Amino acid sequence: MEAVQIDIYISDLLYSYDCVIVPDFGGFVANRASAKIKEVQHQFLPPSKEISFNKNLKNNDGLLTNHISQRREISFQEANQLIRAFVDKSIRGLKNGDRIEIKKVGELYLDPEGNIQFIQSENNDFLLDSFGLQSYRALPIERDTVEERIQEKIRTGEVFKKTGESNVRIVWRAAAVVFFLLSSYLLLDKQMDRSGWGDIQYSIFSPKVEMEKSYRESSSLTEFDLSSTELESSESLKQEELSNYIPSEGEPSGIWVEAESKIDNTEVVEEEVKPTPLRFHVMGGCFSSYSNATGLTESLKSLGYSSRLLGEYKNLHAVSYGSFARREDAVALLKRVKADHNSAAWLLEKSF
Repeated sequence: MEAVQIDIYISDLLYSYDCVIVPDFGGFVANRASAKIKEVQHQFLPPSKEISFNKNLKNNDGLLTNHISQRREISFQEANQLIRAFVDKSIRGLKNGDRIEIKKVGELYLDPEGNIQFIQSENNDFLLDSFGLQSYRALPIERDTVEERIQEKIRTGEVFKKTGESNVRIVWRAAAVVFFLLSSYLLLDKQMDRSGWGDIQYSIFSPKVEMEKSYRESSSLTEFDLSSTELESSESLKQEELSNYIPSEGEPSGIWVEAESKIDNTEVVEEEVKPTPLRFHVMGGCFSSYSNATGLTESLKSLGYSSRLLGEYKNLHAVSYGSFARREDAVALLKRVKADHNSAAWLLEKSF
């Protein structure tokens, strides 16, 4: 059935009024509705007016008749006749199974029980406060999982770039430590020279003086004086070489006696030290595939982490950045991993 001619007047009145009655037919009621979200369609709808149809509102309040009379510049009686023709035509169409369309308002039809049903139009702008606002869709953001991000970094070589950068930092730190130790040694050596403490204090930093003193003490082990000619010896001569020394021809001989060494027969019993269980683990990921788990373990080891393949956790192969016996050590590594490598790392307390 084609659209009737008074639907435009009904929609005009719904902008300014909350109820428009069609005499002897029913009334269209508008109620304010807040903004809505359609989760399935990911759609946001602005505030609007919800339109419903009440078949019990049939008394003529003159609103629609007067509006048609002014818009068409016809008499009040002629406007009533136009409404009467619309009502008769609509009732006949409903009984024949037709749908009565009211533009911008909705559709009317009869259900199997003979009752008038109304479906409002999805898009209407009858609420002047939100006039011009349109619905829009906001599709959800699809983010990669932790496993996918790690695999992507391995595939693109980003992991190895970070490894090179970390090695450079390690070299610079080692160079700084060596420079500090060397500077400290030179400063202390200079202060010792100024203090004039003698060979005892200087021997702490000079191994040459200490070796000479040790040799002089070992020479006191001889039982007989060799001769007036002193035997020249090297600073690095060991006590075993002294005991096996054979004089050359024409050189006075002597007997060297080694000091009696005391042998401690006390038997040392080593106590069996049980390893401390590593219960705190900084987790890097859990994989259903064993090859993926081993691949991540080797990758983290190349970065300098003490990565371990822990075993099965919730039917998955668990990989850690490192495992510790103390919670404090694990928390310290977790902070460093989150800052430098993986913000999704987490702490697991479990004995594997």
